[in-house]
Amino acid sequence: MLRAVVFEVLKAQRSLAKLHNGDMFALMVFTTIWSANGEHLIGDPRYAGLRDIAPDSTITPITDDQLQRALGAPRDMVDRYVKAFLEDGWIERVPGGLAAPRAVFTSPEMMDAANEVYDRIIGLVSALRLVGFGLGEEPTPS
Repeated sequence: MLRAVVFEVLKAQRSLAKLHNGDMFALMVFTTIWSANGEHLIGDPRYAGLRDIAPDSTITPITDDQLQRALGAPRDMVDRYVKAFLEDGWIERVPGGLAAPRAVFTSPEMMDAANEVYDRIIGLVSALRLVGFGLGEEPTPS
């Protein structure tokens, strides 16, 4: 079972890393920022669907210190990635820290990546079922 999970998770990560020219650490930095921005929304049915992207007004920024601690990487390394993401418009510096704006997630490239990750999640569920791990009902796309 563990092998199936790791295989599907790594496939999903490689897919998402394409958004960052294959740079897995860039993926980790960006994902840490946007996931922290919306962590408080987990379980909110208004934003549960694949295309139900929360408005910018719901963002909880992450500070540079929180980001560095979450990643456990040297500060100068994290700062280089943050600088590049700011310059490229992937994130913004707002009162309270860093935020990934809604517009980033509605881009065609990001929506394609989200669809691919959704497919990877379905693949993971299928792989887990094949090894006897029950997960309830079959998922339906949002």
